[in-house]
Amino acid sequence: MNRVMILARLTMMENARKQVFHVVTLLTLTVVCASTLLSVFTLGVQVKILKDLCMTSILFCGGVLAVALASTAIPSETESRTCYPILARSVRRSEFVLGKYLGTLGTIYLGLLFIAGAFTVLLLSRQAFDVAMIVATGYVFLEVAVVAAIAVALSTCTTPAVAAMVSFLLYVAGMVKMAYFEPMIDGVHNPAAKALVVGFYHLLPNLESFNFKDALVHNVAVPAGYLAQVAIYGVCYASLVIVLASSVFARKEL
Repeated sequence: MNRVMILARLTMMENARKQVFHVVTLLTLTVVCASTLLSVFTLGVQVKILKDLCMTSILFCGGVLAVALASTAIPSETESRTCYPILARSVRRSEFVLGKYLGTLGTIYLGLLFIAGAFTVLLLSRQAFDVAMIVATGYVFLEVAVVAAIAVALSTCTTPAVAAMVSFLLYVAGMVKMAYFEPMIDGVHNPAAKALVVGFYHLLPNLESFNFKDALVHNVAVPAGYLAQVAIYGVCYASLVIVLASSVFARKEL
């Protein structure tokens, strides 16, 4: 585990220097801070718009950073051959994948914490801070972990551009899974095609289940049992994908 944490720390330092991290984080911070211009509305409306805008910004920032950073974490090392000295030592390939994954997550979480901090300050200034905001943000972090795991897994068997594109498409599909893909299954009558669609539907991550923005905006209480179920689902899904990524990378010729 010490080797994994060393790799994770080095990955965080490397990702923190990438322009995409700074651009996306600063752009999201600007949008969050610009919500102070909502003073033309009444306080109740201001708070609702503020929660909606800021949570949407955090979701967008987390998804974009997960795709952009995770899809290039491993390919950048293999293409520049900087991973060879590391793997030549006593570092297992599974440890290498896990270290790159955790380091990428650490970088994304660092950016999201800055944005969530600005969001908290804005809510406190309006005396509208809600504990539900911590819960909603925490599940955004879990959603990011799932998306980053998928991007890392794809990057072990494809080029960075393909991994980023497919990861983004899966991210969008996972966000609209319940709204669009479930009705689509009922409209397919061919048995073979229906089996294919059902298989893809169950393999696709249900990212909408991590989104508690509406509950936060409208002050709707979410049952603890559902929160626990979603947390277990996210951890298990991300863990399974990382295990698959480690297996693929272990068989890859470098």
